[in-house]
Amino acid sequence: MMYYLLIIPILSAIIAQIMKMIIDALKKQFSWNDLNSYGGMPSSHSAMVASLASAVGYFEGWDSATFAICIVLALIVIRDAGGFRRQIGFQAKTINQHIAQISSEQSSEFEHLRERMGHSPLEILVGIVLGVLITTIFILYIV
Repeated sequence: MMYYLLIIPILSAIIAQIMKMIIDALKKQFSWNDLNSYGGMPSSHSAMVASLASAVGYFEGWDSATFAICIVLALIVIRDAGGFRRQIGFQAKTINQHIAQISSEQSSEFEHLRERMGHSPLEILVGIVLGVLITTIFILYIV
């Protein structure tokens, strides 16, 4: 039973990453580098921690200390994905715009920064729903 607490959240994150790559491919923005990327739809971080919290709630008890710890962890991760990392992405975009405005000789000194870092509220919500859904399906059909 305990290995389910590892397998289900990891599976949720992998499925979210694969979905993200499929969505990017449909938008003609596919890249194998995005297999382990930040940002985009859905949030794999949110899927993973929502899956972990729901699996722990089911297996350990909704009133357990372990479930409470998982909820706190999930709130920290989700807040970071939608707040701090999203702001880093906005800053990277601004820096890249400034680099593009300087001469090509000077701009070659600067590396292009990754702009897709954080998540929108919708990407986070879809990640949470996906994580809980995958956990529910796993519990109903596999356990």
